Amino acid sequence: MNNLKEILIILKKLISYETVLGNDKAFEDVFNYIETLMKNKWYIKKYVFNGRKAMVISNTKDTNLDLIFCTHIDVVPSNKYEYSEDQVNVYGRGSIDMKGSVSVCLHLLKTHNYKKKVAMFVTSDEEIDGFCVQELMKHYTCRLAIVPDGGNNFKLVEEEKGLLQLKISVVTNPAHASEPYNGDNAIIALMNIYNKLIKIYPLPKSDKDYVTSINLSTIEGGKALNQVPFFGNMCLDIRHTSKDTKEDIIKTIKQIDDKCEVEVLAEGSLFKTNLTDSLLKKYLKIAAEEIGNPIEIIKNASTSDAIYFSDKNITTILMNPYGNYAHCENEYVTKEGLKKLYNIYEKFLEEFDKTEGIYE
Repeated sequence: MNNLKEILIILKKLISYETVLGNDKAFEDVFNYIETLMKNKWYIKKYVFNGRKAMVISNTKDTNLDLIFCTHIDVVPSNKYEYSEDQVNVYGRGSIDMKGSVSVCLHLLKTHNYKKKVAMFVTSDEEIDGFCVQELMKHYTCRLAIVPDGGNNFKLVEEEKGLLQLKISVVTNPAHASEPYNGDNAIIALMNIYNKLIKIYPLPKSDKDYVTSINLSTIEGGKALNQVPFFGNMCLDIRHTSKDTKEDIIKTIKQIDDKCEVEVLAEGSLFKTNLTDSLLKKYLKIAAEEIGNPIEIIKNASTSDAIYFSDKNITTILMNPYGNYAHCENEYVTKEGLKKLYNIYEKFLEEFDKTEGIYE
């Protein structure tokens, strides 16, 4: 069987669906397609969480599993949802993030039988907030998780930053614009907070600079051009490392300006996996043999659904195939990457299937 050919057939179909927030028909169609592809061999259980679809494909009705592949089918919006390819790459929205890997997982499960209890999560909201996986993990558990959603070019992600999105508000004293000495400018007060914050948490200069980052996403305030603004707010998107806790960051903001109000808009856990786990080591050995060099272990600035496994202390393999430009118009995954990812999964599952017990 030409595995790559079969994977590309699935991928071409998946990319054609405009699976973005609000397009309910596209999600209905893509889940129907996946069900048709898998239903003759695997158990399929459908869920809806907060109006968003999810599917669990498994070889058992048991919820206490040996392995979970955690995938998502949603993408960020694009100008087009078309598949194209050349001799080396496949292009299209979701090719690397992560319909290419979804196609690999679907073909793998479609063509193999396992003694171990194996499942695949397919969700529709990872690009929004990952609520589906958060809810699924209230019903399922596993010995090991594989999330092909980070660590491009077969790098293993050891840690991903935690997410903290804040709204900071200040109320000051108004004044006529011609008499700034009679008032306090709320927008300047906000800028002072931000400027002091980035002195405490200097912004990273490259992807090698793994530090807490603070992005000033929006700022607004004031009512009239001829008035010193007496109210304002700014929203910060903060990605923090394990050195800086959410509590410490908020405490620091309040120490800078004890009169400001701090509202948490969203937060996500920091991801960290167990590099000493015997199964993870086995996976890395197989991956290194397939790639032809030792696997680089990295820390990643973004976040993923892997946090919901990390929260439960489940060892999680977070790794992507060759590809780049996720969320961009020139997004691509390489054919070689898809083939190697399939081979790694196939060889690892073959070895994993030989191990004794669910929690060896």
